[in-house]
Amino acid sequence: MLVVTTPATDLALAPIAALRAAAGVTGASRDTELAALGLRIAAEITEALDIAVGQGAEPTLRAERLTETFDACGLDELILSRRHDAAIVSITQDGDDVTLDTRSLDPETGLLQRWIDGRRSYWRARSIVVVYDAGFEAVPPTLVGAVTDLVRLRLSAAGADPLEKSRSVEIPDVRTVKVDRWVSAGSGASAGIPDDIMDRLARFNNNLMVA
Repeated sequence: MLVVTTPATDLALAPIAALRAAAGVTGASRDTELAALGLRIAAEITEALDIAVGQGAEPTLRAERLTETFDACGLDELILSRRHDAAIVSITQDGDDVTLDTRSLDPETGLLQRWIDGRRSYWRARSIVVVYDAGFEAVPPTLVGAVTDLVRLRLSAAGADPLEKSRSVEIPDVRTVKVDRWVSAGSGASAGIPDDIMDRLARFNNNLMVA
């Protein structure tokens, strides 16, 4: 069971300045619209990456404190439901405190092993309660870039195309226009996110286990 003990104060994955740049605007005239779009895209990314839902708050890639309970354990290792930038706060096993050394947690995979005093052990208990922090205080540039690319994609349906990177026009015989774009519209099926963007986000997929 996963419980959000201290929810994230901000669910956005890109600052408003980055959203303005993606939309090609300056000033705060469209901040309300862009902030709402940014939050919607953050939710789409979170869903597409299978970020675990905890009781008490919406799932997010931003930093939160979580309490996770594992019942009837007889395992070599525990797998935390959230794994990004994870750090253990406390562990109790059948009510008794457990102090682990620094090698116990792999924060990239969320695998929690029972290393005590330099020796590998096993999880054997009726109930293990792990309190830990997970999620990003500072959003990685890859995530910010994915959000801004999706902002360009969403806004491209109206008015000038924010996806356009450059345009060249040849005049002589018949007018020819060549357009280079920042991102491909793609055909990905992950919450409407194009395949090329999903490929860039592979590291953050909560179901991805790193060997």
